[in-house]
Amino acid sequence: MTILAIVLAGLLGGISPRLLARLPEPTAEPDPDMPEKIEYAILGATPRLALWLAVTAAALAAIAAATISEPKLLPVWIPIAAATPVLAWVDWKVHLLPYLIVAPLYVVTWLLVGVSALLMQDASVLLHALLGNLAVFGFYFVLGVIGPMGYGDVRLSAVVGVALGPLGVVATFYGVFFGMVIGAIVGLVLVRGRLGTKTPIAFGPYLLLGAFAALWV
Repeated sequence: MTILAIVLAGLLGGISPRLLARLPEPTAEPDPDMPEKIEYAILGATPRLALWLAVTAAALAAIAAATISEPKLLPVWIPIAAATPVLAWVDWKVHLLPYLIVAPLYVVTWLLVGVSALLMQDASVLLHALLGNLAVFGFYFVLGVIGPMGYGDVRLSAVVGVALGPLGVVATFYGVFFGMVIGAIVGLVLVRGRLGTKTPIAFGPYLLLGAFAALWV
């Protein structure tokens, strides 16, 4: 299962630039505080991007395989491992998390949680996934209302909540905690010497890295 998870995540990560290049461009007016929008086709055509995304996706799948104690939950993390590098790449470059990547990832995550629940013959897996979904999404939704958190990050948090929920309350808590800590540290570095200025921060990568970091707990 471990080798299969690594290979699948790597293959999906490797083809993700082609999928990215085919995404329609956002129709909303650009935010003047955000970096200039680079077309998805240009981002997807970056030299050697497929290799880097494939290697990163495979590495994340290896982390999941090495740390998740219940093998039947590992398939849930394969598409997340595959999507994390491409989402991070886009968010770093243009501060956007494409809806047409996040929304299907959310659906697939729920489907695989359902398959895992069937294989484990444990309906509580679905309940824990739902609770994780509601808790993590609710937390980030509040941050989006009262703070500068983008709604793309809020949507992505639901995926993280669904995946972490079946691993327990502790993993879910640390997934949020680590994501916030990593994001805060990077944010402090980015605004160093420029306090009081608007410095947009792509939080999506740190949200996802926090989830994988929580698997070690």
